[in-house]
Amino acid sequence: MKTGSILVLENYFSYIIKYIKSWVAAFFIAATLTVCISPAYSYSVNVEGLSGWQEKAVSRSLNAVAQKLSSGMNSTELIAVFTAVSEKLFKGYRLDTINVDSQIVSLKFIADQPPNNWALEFNEPQIKGAPLEWFKSDLIKAKRVIELLVEGLPLESLAWCDIVLKEEIEKELTHILPGWRTSFVVFSKEELPTLEVTFSPEMPVILAFNSSFISNSLPTLLQGDVKQDLMKEFSLFIGLPVLWVQLHSKEINNWAENFLQTRGIVEKTASFSKVEFKAAPLSQMNVKLESRRYSIGAWASVYAGTKEKSAEFGVHLGKRVEVIPNWIMEVYGEGIIQLQDWNPEGRLGVRWSPWGDIWLGGEWSSRDDLWWVRLNIDPRLRKPYAWVRIREDGELNTALGWKATEYISFELHYDSRDSNMLGLRILGNL
Repeated sequence: MKTGSILVLENYFSYIIKYIKSWVAAFFIAATLTVCISPAYSYSVNVEGLSGWQEKAVSRSLNAVAQKLSSGMNSTELIAVFTAVSEKLFKGYRLDTINVDSQIVSLKFIADQPPNNWALEFNEPQIKGAPLEWFKSDLIKAKRVIELLVEGLPLESLAWCDIVLKEEIEKELTHILPGWRTSFVVFSKEELPTLEVTFSPEMPVILAFNSSFISNSLPTLLQGDVKQDLMKEFSLFIGLPVLWVQLHSKEINNWAENFLQTRGIVEKTASFSKVEFKAAPLSQMNVKLESRRYSIGAWASVYAGTKEKSAEFGVHLGKRVEVIPNWIMEVYGEGIIQLQDWNPEGRLGVRWSPWGDIWLGGEWSSRDDLWWVRLNIDPRLRKPYAWVRIREDGELNTALGWKATEYISFELHYDSRDSNMLGLRILGNL
């Protein structure tokens, strides 16, 4: 074959390939446009005369009809279609007026009969005490919401809007009664349409409680009865929805604090209480009790890492006076005995609490017959704390601690008087 013929043949095949590629590209572009571009609505529908939540449901239905109508239909045909659909679907209402303006169809509905007055009945869950009071308070809000939803609602319309009404009520009550499942029954009572609402708890629910008490003015041994009484009262919350209990956390804290004020030891020592409740299937309740009149404490501790100390036992007794509001002064005495050499030490001191858990003051020690300046940051559960003692001649005794439980604390202990100045101290609160 000649060279010229070969070149002509190659050019011909190249042209054929380009031609085929252009048709393939055009085919795919057309297919893509066919899939991605959906047809626009021929008409849009506006609805009036119904409740807001009903208008949404009716608008969805009629707009679905409008999508199927031809854009070439005249006004008379459109009116006939929408009138027939409305009469067939929306019982309890009749079409009052219908207007067609360009591609917008406006429909106004009115009730077939005079508006119904509805009665509401609530079946309260099987709860009692303070939770029942809070539930009744929430029911007042729920009743207002439901009354607005059913106001003027024709009973016959429930044939097509009952599910929408149920969904709307559940959506509104989610913010008022979270965690409660609602069920509805409609019946006639004394010729009055009645909506009965029943409540049942949804998972997760409260199954048990874990409580912790902490006090820097009352011994742990005196807190047992108070703790037991409070846990017995909290049995009211077993089985309640976690979400609803979380909504009432502040009320629960106030309720528990008021309950504690009625207990014997709390009342006699003029103690104030602070409760922090965290709702969960296994709920946590942290309670802090502090006396305004007395300070009573006892401890046993074990030392590690120092030769001079092995173990000790101590007691603390103090009398508190509120000089001015939120400014407490305490005069106290402490007795400490080192179990290694059975050498007792007595301390007398005075201190002030200018703010929160901070105490500042001074104390005299019988062991060295010298005065110490003392700063305390009282222990808090699962949080760090510290105390510092500085003797008048410059000796330093300090610790940085962590309160692990109600009964056990760990301290990194420092005493400049010891040969091994740094050590570990394990403290048990009695």
